[in-house]
Amino acid sequence: MLNSIFTESIKIKSLVVLTALLLAVQTSVNAQRPLPSLTPAQAQHLSRDLVPYNSQDFFRQGKDSIERETQILRQRQLRSIKPVLKIDLVPQIKIPQTQQNPNILSK
Repeated sequence: MLNSIFTESIKIKSLVVLTALLLAVQTSVNAQRPLPSLTPAQAQHLSRDLVPYNSQDFFRQGKDSIERETQILRQRQLRSIKPVLKIDLVPQIKIPQTQQNPNILSK
């Protein structure tokens, strides 16, 4: 019985050592794999996407604001194409008040 326990213990230890060895070999193979090379522009774009800066937010908000203001001005311009004041080209003749109400003179 003692012999079977000893044999089981050796089998378990060898299995653990083998597993650790395989993991170590796999990790070293993965570490030796070359990383994909990025151009400086790609690296800058990637870092910009990962970490947004406050200045980027500031300029994005400013751009959005300008676009909204431009749209508002264009809408106002389209509405103001119609003339605001109508001009009647036929001259109006003013009649003096005395001629409008003849009773004023008779008093």
